[in-house]
Amino acid sequence: MTWRRLNSIMSIALIMGGIAYAANLNHSASQAIFLSSSGAGPTYFPNMLTAALVILCLVALVRNHRDASPENTGRVLTRNSGYILATLGLTMAFIASWQFLGHFYLNTFLMLTVLLTTYRIEFGIKNSLLVGAVTAALTTGFLYALFGRVLAISF
Repeated sequence: MTWRRLNSIMSIALIMGGIAYAANLNHSASQAIFLSSSGAGPTYFPNMLTAALVILCLVALVRNHRDASPENTGRVLTRNSGYILATLGLTMAFIASWQFLGHFYLNTFLMLTVLLTTYRIEFGIKNSLLVGAVTAALTTGFLYALFGRVLAISF
């Protein structure tokens, strides 16, 4: 894949995401409360940011197709594509597990442990697993203390 094609794909994906976000935002229940008021409502600023995103992505698409420089037509090399795909897959599994099974803090601990162990595997499995588990436990404990106790938000 070339840089030109990657830039086009990402610009189109951002445009589609921005339009979907704006459509969802403008049809939310909170919008109905403020329809009768005059002036800027709660969706004014997010809509302006979405419009800026779409306009800038369109500009990037036009510039991308006009630019025929060698840097733009070079191949994209991703040496860590396995890590990227594994992280995306683990993130999707984390979200699905959280939604269907619950247990946010347990899922967070497991996800962080697996990610930190995977990214440190060159230091040995025992060392990586120990550092990953300790770091994940401290991070999950901090999240529990902050959200579960201080802010009283349950997941």
